[in-house]
Amino acid sequence: MTVFKRNGHWWFTKTINRKQIRKPLPTARTKAQAEEAERKELEKLHNQKYGKAQSATPMIDYAEKVYLPWARKNKRSTNDPYYLKAIKDFFKRKTFEEISPLLVEKFKSEIKNGMTKFDQQRKPASVNREMTCLSRIFNMAIRDGVTSSTPCDQVKLLREDNQRTRYLSAEEEARLLRQCIGEREHLRPIILLAINTGMRRGEILALRWSQIDFLRNLIHLSNTKSGKGRDVPINSTVREVLLKLDQSKEFVFVSPKTGLALVEIKHAFARACEEAEVSDFHFHDLRHTAATRMADAGVDAFTIAAILGHADLRMTARYTHTLESRKREALEKIADLGKSGHKSVTMKKRESIKLPLSG
Repeated sequence: MTVFKRNGHWWFTKTINRKQIRKPLPTARTKAQAEEAERKELEKLHNQKYGKAQSATPMIDYAEKVYLPWARKNKRSTNDPYYLKAIKDFFKRKTFEEISPLLVEKFKSEIKNGMTKFDQQRKPASVNREMTCLSRIFNMAIRDGVTSSTPCDQVKLLREDNQRTRYLSAEEEARLLRQCIGEREHLRPIILLAINTGMRRGEILALRWSQIDFLRNLIHLSNTKSGKGRDVPINSTVREVLLKLDQSKEFVFVSPKTGLALVEIKHAFARACEEAEVSDFHFHDLRHTAATRMADAGVDAFTIAAILGHADLRMTARYTHTLESRKREALEKIADLGKSGHKSVTMKKRESIKLPLSG
């Protein structure tokens, strides 16, 4: 047996065909358990080499024929065809057995240093999505008995820092809405709805009149990111906006050119922001704006989470950050207290000094 203990954990190592294999045995607590776990690992290696002709299955073939159809059927939205292109370009016709943790690490490094189709540097989140896609392919292949292990478990994802604190000021909102005229007039009610409800772009564009309850002033959302339905209250601004729209269509927001449901407003919104001189602003920041304004008005985190549809209050904390103006106001209060305290001490000192009698 070739088991050994390092830093309190059991490992095993073995050389097969001049290739050294070293794996952790995380469930082992004693040497006997480590030796038993080693036997199972060696059995897996034997099955990979001689059982079910597993090594004959190219990973990309399985991904395109099995994983991708499943993803299209079961995932609400997917960029997997785009991810698979990068995976195919790197791994080519390699089998599951031929893909090692080191090779996956090289794949991560290559896509990290690569450029997007828009000639922009890849962000950690983008790299992690492609790594997650690869991991799902391996996990599904394990489920189907095509392979017995995944090298992705031994490769760490990149640390993501995607928390944006961008929100729309009142002045920026006014400038942005002034640009929603003519061909971009359809953006105005969408923007106002986003600011006054915190709804996501997809939720807004997919909104049907059947989901709106004017009697109870509620919008019923069922097709949400979390998969759970939620009700969003309609305030006076939203009610006024909705009542001005044509209710004869199935969808609330339709294309001014085709009369069909709006699918994409990205380019029109970006152009409006550019002409309004609202820089570094994404549509999702309107949701951030709604949450920030609610927090600034004193709305508690639980209520904000319920409106936005957050199951975890840590997500809400991203939106309810303290405004710079409030930070400045808090520090000014310290300064005011310090000045008033200094004045008080000075007055007491003066009172303690006995002034000489005149004349």
